[in-house]
Amino acid sequence: MKMFSQFFAIILITFLFLGGKSFAQDNEQPLLIVSFNMVSMSNMGTVSRIADSLFVPILKELVDEGMIYSFGQFNHAWGDEWNYNMWYTAKDMASFEKFWDEYVKRGSERHPGSFAAVTKYFNAHKDNIYTIRNQYSLPPQ
Repeated sequence: MKMFSQFFAIILITFLFLGGKSFAQDNEQPLLIVSFNMVSMSNMGTVSRIADSLFVPILKELVDEGMIYSFGQFNHAWGDEWNYNMWYTAKDMASFEKFWDEYVKRGSERHPGSFAAVTKYFNAHKDNIYTIRNQYSLPPQ
């Protein structure tokens, strides 16, 4: 339970960095996309090293270019077997799809075979896409 509280606290803090933008004011349907993965504990370090060195720099570029609002990783602390997980926030589904195509393109061009090098460690994988309906954040200081 504590892990989920921490996860949602991280999401809330992330939205603070959106410059106080109110999604409701723009009539947008922002998304939280979560990719859950089961990885053997003995392979967690390998998967993290590959992702940190190859994928995180590309994801940072795509955030800086405004293709998505944010991304992050959260690992299993207590609970179920979904222990290596990523999240992304996007303006809407069309924006996310455009981001995802560009992300896969850059990753494949810069590091051929890198996606297969990581996913071979996934015993199972699932994605969930949530709409963000209500948001509360502290006003900018």
